[in-house]
Amino acid sequence: MTLLVKLGAIVSIIYLLKVFVYPIFKPVHGKQKKRNRRYLKERKHARFKQKLQSLKTIFALKYVYRLLGGAERLRFQKMIDRLDLAMRPEELRAEQFLYAAGAVLITAVTMSANQLLGCIAAIFILLGWLYPVSEMEKKIERKNRNIARDFPAFYSMVYYQYSKSINIYLADVIRDYLPNANRDMAEELGVMIDNIEYGEEYALKQLKRRVPIHYVIKFCDLMETRLKGYDNISQMVYLKNEIDSFRIRFLEEELEKRQRSNVRIQFVLIGVLALYIAIYYLFMIMDSIKMFQ
Repeated sequence: MTLLVKLGAIVSIIYLLKVFVYPIFKPVHGKQKKRNRRYLKERKHARFKQKLQSLKTIFALKYVYRLLGGAERLRFQKMIDRLDLAMRPEELRAEQFLYAAGAVLITAVTMSANQLLGCIAAIFILLGWLYPVSEMEKKIERKNRNIARDFPAFYSMVYYQYSKSINIYLADVIRDYLPNANRDMAEELGVMIDNIEYGEEYALKQLKRRVPIHYVIKFCDLMETRLKGYDNISQMVYLKNEIDSFRIRFLEEELEKRQRSNVRIQFVLIGVLALYIAIYYLFMIMDSIKMFQ
């Protein structure tokens, strides 16, 4: 009995040492150290980025607010809403000033070294001013293009579902299509599902406002009409034929673009091959001249 008590005491001491003492001296694996360092660097970078963002916001609201006209503010706000960015129009104008100021600094440094290079570098001032807005416009154009490319397949699914029965839930059709959607289309459909909680009509109006593409607007109008109880299957057929023709034109444009790209690559390869042959024969001629000398 005494032996069992002693063994129990030893086991208890070992357990307590393992629970309270061992974790203090427990060695950390190399992978865990790398993960911890990466996590600390990411947190430090996030804090620094957040600090810069707050300084930019203060600068924009304090100094840039009066330098932005009403028309430009409305245009910037529409672009920001389209990309669902957490920023204000004044911050976008502040980015323009910062990029242009950086370009002015580079131009001044280059001008002090070489006047000709400084004049050439002055073009970066204009490019720096245009860069934030042009990048945002490119993102919107790419987003709209990806949605327009994926929308015909989505509408086909909606059309076939609604042609069977008018009493279907649009959110169910969207969830069925989401696994096959590209990233931009899936993002818009995900927002639409969230908005459907406030009503299908509200979700359709918000989609029409966010994605002002011709076929998307017509689709939203048709769906809103069906919500009112009208059977407009004939207009849906007409829109489906129109979208199918658009998809054919889009695929033809993509095919032509790829063909042009392949032709350019072929010309580049032919040029490289011709240059290689010319260099080869040049060295052959030079070796022949050396032999006769």
